[in-house]
Amino acid sequence: MAAIRIPSTSFLFAFLPIARATLLPELAPITRRIPLLQQLRTSLLPAAFLPIPSLLGELWDGLLRAVPKKKTSHMKKRHRFMAGKALKDVTALNKCSACGRAKRAHVLCPYCVQSIRRWFSTDFKSQQQLEVEKDELYEKYNEERRLKGKAVVDRLVEEEDAERARARARAKSQAR
Repeated sequence: MAAIRIPSTSFLFAFLPIARATLLPELAPITRRIPLLQQLRTSLLPAAFLPIPSLLGELWDGLLRAVPKKKTSHMKKRHRFMAGKALKDVTALNKCSACGRAKRAHVLCPYCVQSIRRWFSTDFKSQQQLEVEKDELYEKYNEERRLKGKAVVDRLVEEEDAERARARARAKSQAR
């Protein structure tokens, strides 16, 4: 059963100035300043102290104790959280004006960006200049090996071996 509860003073101070003035007559000047509150004095005070009927009280207690019977499964919880967050189809595609490949609208072409990065990393040198530099580096490397008494390394053979190793690694990763 629901017992008659008297509202706390903080509740009265915040929300019911008329009831506060009725219960605490020393603070009555508030109702004198606001004429509408004098008219509402008779209608609000009884409503604030009415007991809740027993049927509503039982329903209210049941609502306060409303607890799920079982734990929500991980799958159901993730379905609920991820609803409406699926990947969207890419519809805005354009042709890159530089290389002609397909790219997303308002986004830099990834192939052009990659070539620009390559140019920056090689200090804007041509392919021929890079080959000459590689040859010079291998000549210095082979000279050091000769001085130590080791066998000379051929650059082309070594690059072919590296390419074969990369191809094997790619085939192995694709087989998985």
